[in-house]
Amino acid sequence: MLRTAFDGSRRRRIYLFRHGDVSYVDDKGNRVADSTAVPLTDWGREQASLTGKALANIPFDRAVSSSFPRSMETARLILEGRGVEIEPLDHFVEFQGNAEYRAALLDLNELAYAFRDAHAPGSRYLGGDSFEDVNARVVSALETVIAEPEWDTLALVAHGGINRLVIGWALGTGLSTFAALDQNTCCVNVIDFDEDPQTREIRRKTLRALNVTVYDLVKEGNHLLSLEQIAARLKVREVA
Repeated sequence: MLRTAFDGSRRRRIYLFRHGDVSYVDDKGNRVADSTAVPLTDWGREQASLTGKALANIPFDRAVSSSFPRSMETARLILEGRGVEIEPLDHFVEFQGNAEYRAALLDLNELAYAFRDAHAPGSRYLGGDSFEDVNARVVSALETVIAEPEWDTLALVAHGGINRLVIGWALGTGLSTFAALDQNTCCVNVIDFDEDPQTREIRRKTLRALNVTVYDLVKEGNHLLSLEQIAARLKVREVA
């Protein structure tokens, strides 16, 4: 779908999704050994199907996803029946904490608010990935995708932390707004960017929609932030 801004710029659009609901505890109540491999829950699959139906008329002409199973599964359900190939890219995988740090984590507040210092120089996610390094990785990959002119409407399916970086790119705020941006499971964000038709220089970027969940439009169903929800589930399991 070709879009033209008022000044004649070519307007391209990114629909940025977070993956659907997952569980980081197994049937016995233990934390999963490999958080990168978890699939969607039944509710996560329903979220993705509902989102796909709500966006049924969107003419996606390219789809990119984090290579983690939960993102690829979400992308397939959202784009089911459209005939759009989904490209898995490792550059959009989620932040990873240090395994030993996570195993020794006793205070779940550290998990619930693990993004609070993302803007601080040298800050790391749960003793693992550097926020600055992951931001550089994600922005570089995003700019590579944008540099390919063949598409006008992109579906990008990633993770809560990665989405915050993409939104920071759109706002021009980088990591300074990272902690203030929440991303619920299977949410969608809409980002437009306008290019000069001759030079393809980006003239402007606009955040058109933020953290929209078609299954709960006004966030009535849960007052907890996304990382708080994960911590709350772990707390319930540990108490049980």
